[in-house]
Amino acid sequence: MGDRFYQQQRDVLGTCPGLNHPIKRKRNMAWDDDKKAAVIEAYENATPTPETSMEIVKDIAEEYDESPNGVRMVLSKAGVYIKKTPASGGSTGAAKPASSRVSKAAAQEALTAAIVDAGGAIDEDVISKLTGKAALYFVQVLQGGSASED
Repeated sequence: MGDRFYQQQRDVLGTCPGLNHPIKRKRNMAWDDDKKAAVIEAYENATPTPETSMEIVKDIAEEYDESPNGVRMVLSKAGVYIKKTPASGGSTGAAKPASSRVSKAAAQEALTAAIVDAGGAIDEDVISKLTGKAALYFVQVLQGGSASED
């Protein structure tokens, strides 16, 4: 039987074999300007800090029956959301010595200069295969400095 049969049966009887009535979920309405303004005002009145910002957003989301990500999006677009500062790379607590990054090429050039100053012969094939960190290590050794690292 074709679709026409089922359409006519549904029109006459209100139902037909195979007709599923899916449960319609309640859909949240889009953000209107009043709701956005209220959320922004509530966020600013809570005096957020980078540490408390996420908790404030969760509380506001529950209050306005929205998702925390939706609230965060509205606050970010308004330019008032305070992000949590990311944790620094090391969580061991020991401070690493401040070292500036040097490119591999610059480190290899420094090693070549140190070898020339020491009066040695330069083998570009070997130097080109060294990493930047290794080249800096050998520069320190050749210059008589402390080459001990972690």
